[in-house]
Amino acid sequence: MNAEIIAIGSELLLGQIIDTNSASIAKSLAENGIELVHTTTVGDDLQRMKETINAAIHRSEIVITTGGIGPTEDDLTREAVAQVAQHPLTFQPRLMEQIEALFKRRGFQMAENNRKQAYIPEAAIPIENPKGTAPGFIVETSKGVILSIPGVPSEMEYLMENTVIPFLRKRFNLQRQIIRYRVLRACGLGESGVGHQIKDLMKESKNPSVGTLASIGDIRIRITAKADTSGEASNLIQKMEREIRGRLGILIYGVDDETLHGNIAKALERLNLTVSVAETFTGGIISQKLASTGNQSFAQGTVLSSETSQRAFLSLSPEEFNSLRDDPKRFAELLAEKSRNGLRTDLGLAMFARIAEEQKKGEYRVETYYSLSNSTGNENQEHSIGGELWTVRERAAIIALDMLRKYLLKMTPSA
Repeated sequence: MNAEIIAIGSELLLGQIIDTNSASIAKSLAENGIELVHTTTVGDDLQRMKETINAAIHRSEIVITTGGIGPTEDDLTREAVAQVAQHPLTFQPRLMEQIEALFKRRGFQMAENNRKQAYIPEAAIPIENPKGTAPGFIVETSKGVILSIPGVPSEMEYLMENTVIPFLRKRFNLQRQIIRYRVLRACGLGESGVGHQIKDLMKESKNPSVGTLASIGDIRIRITAKADTSGEASNLIQKMEREIRGRLGILIYGVDDETLHGNIAKALERLNLTVSVAETFTGGIISQKLASTGNQSFAQGTVLSSETSQRAFLSLSPEEFNSLRDDPKRFAELLAEKSRNGLRTDLGLAMFARIAEEQKKGEYRVETYYSLSNSTGNENQEHSIGGELWTVRERAAIIALDMLRKYLLKMTPSA
């Protein structure tokens, strides 16, 4: 069973409004075993709308349009669907009564152009809209059905749940499937690297299906399973999760909505350890992430954005400071040790960086250095990162936090 979504409105094409409706509708369709094969955005142009709707209904049994059923001149969905289906628009007195009643309840005088909203294609099934003034409608064609609903998200969501999905389940005799999701979250390897490790699972597994989504420093691996019962879906997911974990190991730091810094805070608390941070390049990103957890295991973060503040923090003379900066690994070590000893925490985490070269305008290659001070010494890492400075800073913060996470894993008895 294939479906398409057509989001209608020039404001979407201009970027004035973000289309959240398509994602919401897609989720509802997937939960009911309906495969979404296309999504399209089209502006308020009657000819283009007709072409888009006509192409969709020839490809898919179900076409859902959102938007374009308001009262103004540029609301043309009714006209477009009517012409594609070759059914003239007809006035529906009952819909008019409902629209007038809604205005009266809200204490407004209905404008004459709202009368337009009571017209739907002849023989269409009206979709009554108690949440707004724009009734939807369903048109049966020789190829399938076209369902037109409002673009206002709250109205769209209500009508999807209470009218559209019940209609589709009955019309196409759909048996409701259980759909379960599990998201594994990984860092320490890029999306292409993670994809290489599990490419056969992504390509060959259909149920459960496996896909990835990347953001800066964070890879999400989504496992989706369909089954007749919740238990069956969970079993499918668990089997796939074990396979993925076996391949990626400690690259996986959490599941679903867990965050790297949130899980680090939990591990610190579980191990009864405290940490302080000194950061010279990331502008407080590491500290902010740890502080946002509200966990008392994070003692303090120190942001050292200038050479003056760095020299003062380490209590160095200008000559000592200049000499030390030629040894960035040792510089990071001293920052970590000073943070740990000065604040009397169990761990001191520090990162230091320097721009190596400008690769092109606005993008740089940055050499980054990390040190974690503990009771037995220091653990160190260094990485070369390229890109815009804001992305480099975010990635550097993730690397520092992941370094701390992996140290805590070694300290965990069950790890």
